[in-house]
Amino acid sequence: MCGRFNFSNQSDLKNTIPEKVSSSFNFAPSQKILAIDSNDNVVALDWGYKPKWLKQGQIINAQSETFKTKPTFRGFLECYVPINGWYEWLKEKNGKQPYYLHTDQDTVYIKSIIKENTIILLTTTASENIFHIHRRMPLIVKEPDFNSWDLSRTDLNVSYYPVSKKVNYALNDGKDLISRI
Repeated sequence: MCGRFNFSNQSDLKNTIPEKVSSSFNFAPSQKILAIDSNDNVVALDWGYKPKWLKQGQIINAQSETFKTKPTFRGFLECYVPINGWYEWLKEKNGKQPYYLHTDQDTVYIKSIIKENTIILLTTTASENIFHIHRRMPLIVKEPDFNSWDLSRTDLNVSYYPVSKKVNYALNDGKDLISRI
């Protein structure tokens, strides 16, 4: 978790959205995504941090329970990443089936961190009703609040349903990606 998300409905954002980021039903690591920083500014930064010691890949998520103890994340800044929902894959007989996960709210916010002008999403243990799909989920809240930026999980009602495997390809985009199959 979380390797893809939907932020196609950006109407809940109160601030001006940087032109560098358009809406998408299929945001993937390495892309520019929106975040709300502690000054309440909406900023566009790359999703994924590549520390010097990492030979390949990037760090896109960090466990909320332990990231503060890891030297890699020292000097982070707090932020929130707005999303409408996210995708997870469940291993089934015929391969991995993607699912779309969402709450009753149009927009929720992932507690995240900024490190060297990149974004890392924080994760937590998945809610009981989605644990069978994936054991981790984004650390989501209803609204950004830097006065109480703690790392406790807010229990929001998460719903899910299967979606097309078109979401597997990061270049695919469109409302059909969140259509129930």
